[in-house]
Amino acid sequence: MDTATPRNAPCPCGSGKRYKHCHGVAAEDAGFAGTLDRALAEHRAGRLPAAESLYRRALTEAPANPDALHMLAMVRLALGAPGDALPLIVRALDATDWRVDDMRTNLGLVLAALASPRAHRERRSALPNASRSASRNDMPLVSVVVPSFNHARYVERALHSVRAQDYANLELVVVDDGSTDDSVRTIERALHDMPFAAKLVARENRGAHAALNDGLSQSRGDYVQFLNSDDALAPARITRMVEEVVRNGADWGFSAMTVVDADDRPLPRTPGSRADALLREIEAVDHEETVGLALLGANVAVSSGNVFASRALADAIGGFRPYRYNHDWDFCLRALERSEPVFVRDALYVYRLHGANTIVESSERARRESHEAVAAYLSRATSGVAFDNPLAPALTSSDASAAGSFLPVVFSRGMAALLDVEVLRRAAIDAQGP
Repeated sequence: MDTATPRNAPCPCGSGKRYKHCHGVAAEDAGFAGTLDRALAEHRAGRLPAAESLYRRALTEAPANPDALHMLAMVRLALGAPGDALPLIVRALDATDWRVDDMRTNLGLVLAALASPRAHRERRSALPNASRSASRNDMPLVSVVVPSFNHARYVERALHSVRAQDYANLELVVVDDGSTDDSVRTIERALHDMPFAAKLVARENRGAHAALNDGLSQSRGDYVQFLNSDDALAPARITRMVEEVVRNGADWGFSAMTVVDADDRPLPRTPGSRADALLREIEAVDHEETVGLALLGANVAVSSGNVFASRALADAIGGFRPYRYNHDWDFCLRALERSEPVFVRDALYVYRLHGANTIVESSERARRESHEAVAAYLSRATSGVAFDNPLAPALTSSDASAAGSFLPVVFSRGMAALLDVEVLRRAAIDAQGP
């Protein structure tokens, strides 16, 4: 800024405007930009008090600048003062018409930090669903549905794991989704002399979700166990899922898992590895009050093959929707609205990591799909319509804890930007108090 010319004096350029409204604007902007750049450098270096001082100086030069307000809020949050951060980030959002996703996400983190600590109560995942009475059938027919696509190397092992089940009342339906390798002949060989009804449906490629839905329509069981053609079931899988889901009167559930490589060797939990990340996702169930809250925060079921569900539930939600990477999480979120899942802590599913896993193809598309599926759930959960499942996380949950934990989980998991703006604005107003 040109300190020789007072801000309220006529501009030396002869425009007739005050200096602060003419060439002084550019000078002030330049001074502000330099201060903000220095503040960001201190912030990135972790020198938070210095960054805070510079952000505040920048705001004396441009009091309504949303970037400075936002970043000062983040410094105050990092310094353990979310109450200071809240009005700052709300001002930043107001200045940007609440359109900046990063700001909305960070508002969620501020609100999560302001939420009262929750007492970690006894897990409720195995309680009977209020909407369903306990089954009287101790040995229901369970259909194992296997969608198969170009997994000739693995599919025989998957099908042999079904043969090895210690549960007798089974049928097996394999839907080959237009494989171009030797999958069909391998499947035909593996199905020969199965000790229960087994069939193969081979057709053109239409995607995993369509293969799963075709398997549902071709099967007859009261319950369905899905199984990916490159994975496997532990021998006691069906028996344990019937014990924990069916006999407790629940509609669906999933279990802990083992992660193996292409040659069936258990993968070590090396920090930062995909195996470790997957197992940490499942273990998140034990850090939430209900299985549903964990499932809202992440796909803790990990795979469609880890889902055991009643046919009635699968039919009620319309099966799987046409997502390439997140049809499993979307299915689980829609199932959650109707029935609380049971989590079985035994490692009953064998998940295989190999170079051709679908999820490694496009992380960006997978991220977009997951955001769409979660945003759809959040829209329904904040619509005011009550879910059938009283434990489902939503604003209208009849379970007080599920209702009270809903938004804090959304905020703490960085999902605030997926909420409707008015819901987020109301949460910020409520947090600021009268």
